[in-house]
Amino acid sequence: MRYPINCNDSRSVWTLRLNPITGTARVRWFASPLTEYRHTGVSRRAILKMLWFSGDTSKGQWVNCHCFAQ
Repeated sequence: MRYPINCNDSRSVWTLRLNPITGTARVRWFASPLTEYRHTGVSRRAILKMLWFSGDTSKGQWVNCHCFAQ
């Protein structure tokens, strides 16, 4: 049950798929679009906020803040 996030306006994130149930995020960056990075232990609250209010949020900053800063 992964939810894809629209990344058409992002220059750094190729694809972003979030799963609020398991707390995982799958990211593909423009620098390496063939490699998919899986991050576990992402805050479910942060994932739900991204799903509901993802319109003007920077996708790259969101991934750096919530996936790498664990």
